[in-house]
Parts: sequence; structure tokens; C-alpha cells
Amino acid sequence: MRVKPPFAAILLVLGSMAASIAVTWAADDICATPEATEAVSLAGLDRHGDLLLADGRTVRLVGLAPRQNNAERERFAAGLTRWQGQAFRLALLGAADRWGRLPARLLAAEGATATLGGQPDLTAALLAGGAALRLAESGLAACNELWRKAEPRPMAAGKPQNRSPATAQGGFAAVAFPIVDGHDAAAMKAQAGRIVVVEGRIAAVGERAQRTYLNFERRRGAGGSIVLSRALWRELQRSGWTAATLAGKRVRVRGVIEGRDGLLIEAETRSALELVD
Repeated sequence: MRVKPPFAAILLVLGSMAASIAVTWAADDICATPEATEAVSLAGLDRHGDLLLADGRTVRLVGLAPRQNNAERERFAAGLTRWQGQAFRLALLGAADRWGRLPARLLAAEGATATLGGQPDLTAALLAGGAALRLAESGLAACNELWRKAEPRPMAAGKPQNRSPATAQGGFAAVAFPIVDGHDAAAMKAQAGRIVVVEGRIAAVGERAQRTYLNFERRRGAGGSIVLSRALWRELQRSGWTAATLAGKRVRVRGVIEGRDGLLIEAETRSALELVD
């Protein structure tokens, strides 16, 4: 993964992800039946930390968040080692991005389903092994659900991270990632510009013309807020998420903490949100 200024780079990558996938896929049935795949071999990582195929092409595995620091890059590289030199089926999902990376899934080669330890693709296998963090992909709801199920369950907000393996999935250790407490303004500000998971109970809902805000605290600045586009809020309303029903509910969101005060986190897709209780 190329090293870029953290916040601006993350937003640029997220925009590139959505645009590249939109080029090819209009329907979300590719997780059940990928229409076209080709046989490839995984050579490893290039000098930027991106997946490198034996034929020289670079791949961005969809469903994975960009690695944001050296520790995440090292964990990703270590987790990928077991699959270097392995054969896969490449399912392309769009055109190459500005860095020449192809957005794609890597599926187990024909007759080698055990390669990924029972997971549907390499993205899910890396998530299950704690080698990467998940980031929902726009327009790929079915895939997002597969990847969500593969990922170890996050720890409760405010609890210290347990560094020992939490569970074993597919023959490799799974690691649970901590959650930022949406009611803790200082904790959120400390993670500004990073892709994180934030959790908290909704205290108030602010509906505006273009945006809706799910606020963890009633007093401005006392806690964080989830930002929803008008289109996403309408989609949520159709599924029963309303200002009245959300009051007091615990919600989990994955995205980039932003805003001038570092207290906003925008949900890009429905799959970035989870109603915990």
C-alpha cells in the first residue's frame, strides 16, 4: 500500500474504490455466482504493499480497508505469506484505479476449496485471520455480508484489546479488534483521519435536507455523530430505521473519523452500519 498523507489519502482511496467498481457491476449477485474468472498465481506483495500476481498485475482486494500504519502493513504481509505462490481464480470487478490496481476478488482455484480454510475468498480468509480490517464496498451488499460474517466480532467499546487469539477459523487464529466509544469525544478525536469502528447508543437524530446525523450525545461536542447521506437515510427508513425507533439503540459503524472537531464518522453504505441491540 502506497504511503500517502493519512486523511486525504484515505478519502481518495475510498472514492477510487467506489468509482472503479461502479464501472463494471450494476447488480449485486457476483458473490453467489462470479460470471467470469481467470486462473492466476499470487506472487506476493509489490514494493507498495499491494498484491502482485505472477503475470505482473497488481490487485486491490475488495472489502479490505487500506493499511494505515506500519503495524497494519506488517500484519497484512505476514497474514498473506501462507498464500504466496498459490493458484487462485481472479474475479475482476472493474477498471484499474489511478495506481494501476485492479479491484477484484481472489477465489480458490478449481478443486482446491480447502486452500482458503472454508472461506469464500481471500478477502474473507484474511479478515478471519486478523490480517486486515474490513471496509464495506459500495454496491456489493451480498459480498459485504460474506466479509462481515468472516471477520472476528469486535470487542465492546472501551475494553482493552486482547492480544491473544480469540477464536480459530479455518485453521488460523482470529483476532478481535477494539471499538471506539462514540460517547467518548476524546477517544474519537484521537482517531481522527483513521478508518475505525465506532459504537454507541443513539441519543438523538438530526434530519437535515442533505444529511442525517445519528448523535451519540444530545449536547454538541460531547460525543460523536454518524453522518448519513439523504439516499442512505431513505434506504434505512424503508427497512425500519427511523428517528423514533433508533432512540436508545446501540449502533456500530465503520468508516473514517472526520470533521473539524474530529467527531463525525460517515457511513458510506448500509453494510457499514450494524444495529447491535
